[in-house]
Amino acid sequence: MDVLDSAVKHEKEAIKLYEYLADESSLVSLKRLFTSLMKDEKKHLERITNFKATLDDDNAYQPDKHEFLRLFPHIVKDRGIEGLSKDEVSFYREVMECEKIGISQYENFLNNARDEKSKKLLTELMSQEKIHFDIIKELCVFISEQQSYR
Repeated sequence: MDVLDSAVKHEKEAIKLYEYLADESSLVSLKRLFTSLMKDEKKHLERITNFKATLDDDNAYQPDKHEFLRLFPHIVKDRGIEGLSKDEVSFYREVMECEKIGISQYENFLNNARDEKSKKLLTELMSQEKIHFDIIKELCVFISEQQSYR
């Protein structure tokens, strides 16, 4: 399996994970965040698939960091954060670890890429995965802080 096939597999798994989180989250504010992250992962998948078909990266999609920033005030105001179960919070920490593993996978993909165009694409996707990691990390930190005040 080549690196782009592996990247496709990774993105499909990430889509399933965020879709599950969006469906199962107990708070609307978190559902919105996870839906947004899922859409971002779908864009990554689309970008890789198009690149594989054309060997060109015409769709240089960049995530809208402002969209994520607009979602966090809703999470901050959501009083339900304090009442999240420990299992749900633990799962979000596992999601953070999944993002960390994903970054590692992209580093591996990058090291095994053969051409400069693929390397450029994989570098950009890895940086976007780092954004996802930071978002989930900040979410976990915020939830932990809110729950420690109980």
